[in-house]
Amino acid sequence: MSSKFSLAVDIGGTFTDFVLLDHQRQIVLTDKVLTTPHSPERAILQGIDKLSQRLALDLRSADLFLHATTIITNAVIERKGSDFILLHTAGFRDVLEIGREHRYNLTDLKLRFPDPVGRRDLRLAVDERVSAAGEVARAPDKASLMAQLGALAERHGVHSFAVCFLHAYRNPANEEMVRDWILEAFPDAYVSCSAAVAPTQREYERWTTCTINAYTMPLLADYVARLRQALAVAGFAGRSLMMTSSGLPLEFDRCVGYPIRMIESGPAAGVLAAQEIAGRIDLPQPAGAASAHLSNVLAFDMGGTTAKGAFLSQGAFHVQRSLEVARVGTFQPGSGLPLMIPAIDLIEIGAGGGSIATIDERGTIAVGPSSAGADPGPACYGRGGTAATLTDANVALGYLSEENFANSGIAVQRSRAEAAIQSLADRLGTSLERAARGIRETVNENVARAFRVHAGELGIDYRRYALVCTGGSAPLHAAEIARTLSIKTVAFPFGAGVSSAFGLFVGREGLTLQKTNALPLDTLPEGRVGAEVRALIEGDANARALAAAGADVVLTLGMRYVGQGYEIDVGIDDIATCSAASIREAFHRAYRAVFGVIFPDYVIEIFNWTVQIMVRDKLCDLSRFRYANAGTGTRKTKAPRRVLDTGTAELAVFDRYALRPGDTIEGGALIEENDTTIYLPRFARGTVTESFDIVADIQSRH
Repeated sequence: MSSKFSLAVDIGGTFTDFVLLDHQRQIVLTDKVLTTPHSPERAILQGIDKLSQRLALDLRSADLFLHATTIITNAVIERKGSDFILLHTAGFRDVLEIGREHRYNLTDLKLRFPDPVGRRDLRLAVDERVSAAGEVARAPDKASLMAQLGALAERHGVHSFAVCFLHAYRNPANEEMVRDWILEAFPDAYVSCSAAVAPTQREYERWTTCTINAYTMPLLADYVARLRQALAVAGFAGRSLMMTSSGLPLEFDRCVGYPIRMIESGPAAGVLAAQEIAGRIDLPQPAGAASAHLSNVLAFDMGGTTAKGAFLSQGAFHVQRSLEVARVGTFQPGSGLPLMIPAIDLIEIGAGGGSIATIDERGTIAVGPSSAGADPGPACYGRGGTAATLTDANVALGYLSEENFANSGIAVQRSRAEAAIQSLADRLGTSLERAARGIRETVNENVARAFRVHAGELGIDYRRYALVCTGGSAPLHAAEIARTLSIKTVAFPFGAGVSSAFGLFVGREGLTLQKTNALPLDTLPEGRVGAEVRALIEGDANARALAAAGADVVLTLGMRYVGQGYEIDVGIDDIATCSAASIREAFHRAYRAVFGVIFPDYVIEIFNWTVQIMVRDKLCDLSRFRYANAGTGTRKTKAPRRVLDTGTAELAVFDRYALRPGDTIEGGALIEENDTTIYLPRFARGTVTESFDIVADIQSRH
């Protein structure tokens, strides 16, 4: 049977989004259902059933299933992973607590740090040692170790293990030996070795990464098994891939062993979506001028639980070698758990439609990071929630109508939203309108602040960027946030409410390999760089297969002056022909860009090696597809709506599906579609592009 469909599914904290490509008709179809947090695959099956009823969808005709999920992120933040035994080098039991002894805020006398995952009573010292040069000084004793481990595992019923040995990144022999012993004794065990998960120097970061991998491996393996079974029952027999934090989708089988790489799965898909959307939007140009696309973009994604932002410069995003999760200090680097994994560089805060509004110690409104999620959800959903959320504020004010949620199957009640907001207003001693407006303004300012901080970290002038908004909640807030940031252009893509699922289709299969191998640049032999890259690739079966098939290989070197504690990333354009002189020149350019100065006489060393292998073609060429319902509506305007905090004048309400390329919408308008609502304040003016996206010009405050 020939392939007829490809399906992408993004599981968020509140909604699960679906994007389907109909290859025969070359159209894009979308849908969404409420997430089922305790059994995420249930929402996927519900969505497939819903699509099947609409389209006579038969999964036996599907060739590709793409997936993004928040299951790993939520497990770490909510501490809902599995118990595991940590096997560590004797004498280093407290590495995870000691950390770096770094104070991320010197003025805070009550500084907090996140607790490591895992129980301290489930740590087992191993008498082994590998030297800093990679020589095995002492191998572990099998009989003694396995007797202790067996007793500990049996007593606590644990079947997940993290093996973290000193200097294992230089020589993993002891870790691999212990791994084999564990699997021999416990064939169904889950084992994470630090040298396999994060083969780089710095024990604290490597061990944290490994322990979180062990903490979440049973969870992901169980979920993938259930999902596979459900898809098989539904008749699906195609390929299944999951998005990683670096924007490279991987086969399910490879993902199961490395759940840590999926921690920013959904946000990565959202950045890919923004990149694709920016590239398809033709900006208005003077007569005779060549068409131009959005190139410098702030990708703003906001759903039910979180808001994310990533900067794309000249159409490209930056992949960092590490990230932090579960920060206890707002926007404070060093206040979270460090993970040595490649990830798209973005900032994320707890601000979404389900974010709960409270009153802080100063007596003012605070919103997030706690979320009502999908269960019970915002008060207006009528599913048992009573706390006031951002969605409740938007419903109570009139930005969202009950009809907005019909596509999701939720019977929203404005009266419930008003009751939740009124309860908050009473405690504040103010009106319902002012309380609801305060929730909106708090969220808008929090998001804008996060983007300012991230831009400052990157050295970016965000005012020169356009904002591309994705996610169900972003279009309601994007114009106001843009004006706060002095951003002049906002793009509202068609189907913004399911854009992260849309972004899954434009990923490129690949993987990222990392290692630490310190080499002084002055004594670097000719051809050594190429040899190091080949050795990395040859050590991984998937990498070998991709390279043999002609995938692109991109090298990034972590470099520093000898004696410095940390490195900067230096991209190498031509691996085959690079020399010590060209690498030195590239390092000095990068160093000057960061610090404004170089030290030509200092000795330089290559420290970390990152090799990205990526196929050249996207999973799907979306340029051949059109949205099925774009331009199908017949009545452009709906009844005007009174929105409480916009003055006395009513807002014009437009049907997104009736808008055509070239249509303009003056500010003071709402534009409704199945999965989201766009708000154009009076300082904005929107134009529908040839791709049915809406580009809005934002007037400055002056």
